[in-house]
Amino acid sequence: MDRLPVQYCRLGKEATPLQRALHRAASIAPASQIILTALEEYRECWEPAAWFVRPDRRFIGDNRWASHLSSAAAILSVAARSPSSVVTIMPARCYVADEWILSRALRHALAELPGIPEGVVTLGMLDIDDGVDENYLIVSPPRFGGGLNIDGFARRPVAWVARHLKSHGALVASGIMIGYAGVFAAHISKNWPGISNKLAKLFEAAEIAGEECDVPCSLNRQVPKSVLRALRWHPPAFGQRVFGVCRSGWSGLNSPQSVARVLDFLSNESRAQRGPAIREHSPAKVPSSV
Repeated sequence: MDRLPVQYCRLGKEATPLQRALHRAASIAPASQIILTALEEYRECWEPAAWFVRPDRRFIGDNRWASHLSSAAAILSVAARSPSSVVTIMPARCYVADEWILSRALRHALAELPGIPEGVVTLGMLDIDDGVDENYLIVSPPRFGGGLNIDGFARRPVAWVARHLKSHGALVASGIMIGYAGVFAAHISKNWPGISNKLAKLFEAAEIAGEECDVPCSLNRQVPKSVLRALRWHPPAFGQRVFGVCRSGWSGLNSPQSVARVLDFLSNESRAQRGPAIREHSPAKVPSSV
């Protein structure tokens, strides 16, 4: 593991993005309902932080090619118990400067979900600074219901295109999704009909044994690449509404450049916090008497 994924690395003196994501999840759901998807090769990085996640709530891929499979298995396991259960997908690879703003947005989206005809919502970020190497959601007002329609998805456009999209109201795609388990499961089954049945057998066996659900990438064998690419979680492939979140200080940490900007922000913030303390404890200058 010469180069660890950024979600396992501390950003400055802060907790790792994974630790923050787990804390975020624990703020909106009981520990017994939190599910972790991870890769076996990075176990020593994620296992200490996920000590409170039950073994049968862990879906572990044997390599990066199995990451989509493990996520699908986790969602299907929830839908198998109750299709009406609400699932919140919280990516670990991200940074947000203001957790309170994001927490408020999550709770607002949860409250609005029953009135969303698609049954799924996502969060779109709008910050003062330009998003670096981010994906963008092109939006428009809906005819009815809450949130905004998503008319298009732009994958990491070049800087000038990103600025143009943003000036016309586009939002940065966060990857955070909230929706009914049955809606997610129907999308998986539609695109991966054969694989879904195989995943069901895996998580059912793991649940009975009370063990982690090991998801091998070998399930991909003999499956056409066109089928594997068919599962997309963004519109238009997967219908959903978006709620805008303003000034949360979001970054998807999608490139070394975006990571560097977050580290620079944290460094400047740390210096600003230290400044008043240094001045406060400096010896006062007393005018000399004549």
